[in-house]
Amino acid sequence: MNADNIHRITGLALVFFIVLHMGTHLAGLWGIDAYNTAQTFTRQIYRNPLVEPILLIAFATQIVLGIVLISRNFRRKLSMKWPRRQALSGLLFLLFISQHLIAMSLARWVDGLDTNFYWPASVMNAPPFYWYFGPYYFVGVTAMGVHLGCALRLWFLRRRSPTAAAYGFWFCASGSSLIAIFVALMLGGTFFDITLPAEWIAYLNKFTVGFGT
Repeated sequence: MNADNIHRITGLALVFFIVLHMGTHLAGLWGIDAYNTAQTFTRQIYRNPLVEPILLIAFATQIVLGIVLISRNFRRKLSMKWPRRQALSGLLFLLFISQHLIAMSLARWVDGLDTNFYWPASVMNAPPFYWYFGPYYFVGVTAMGVHLGCALRLWFLRRRSPTAAAYGFWFCASGSSLIAIFVALMLGGTFFDITLPAEWIAYLNKFTVGFGT
């Protein structure tokens, strides 16, 4: 089995997680309790002892193979529209998910925090954090949608369905951008007030002394 096939197979496993994860974020549009309730439910699926190791291995595999596939004929890919979109969106998503996993690991396993609603909301509520994390979330989620859209487009084209290929790409690309905008506004407190618990203020104080005072 070559790198492309492994990339597709592990990608399908991650799409399963991404759908659950985006569903949790969208539930947050109805409030913090709705977000945490949805997350508690979905965690029973992706954090159980059987599924979570598979997802972590899939993420690690995607990161390694992503580097390999992006670097392969990179200059040639940049000269063509669709390979360029796929390569650049894959690179942006690779950078996004690598940082996301590292941050999650530190918060969850080093600091012992529950990475619930307040984890992403903590960096979207005040400077200096939202200056970076606002664009970070938008670009990362949009890149994910564009990359998935490119893959879906190829799948339809191989089945000789060019119309479905076009609709599939734009559905993923534009849909992910809309989700990114609404989720960023939600985490930033646009739709309801957010008061960070003391443990999250203490966590952010590790990076910016005096935060929350």
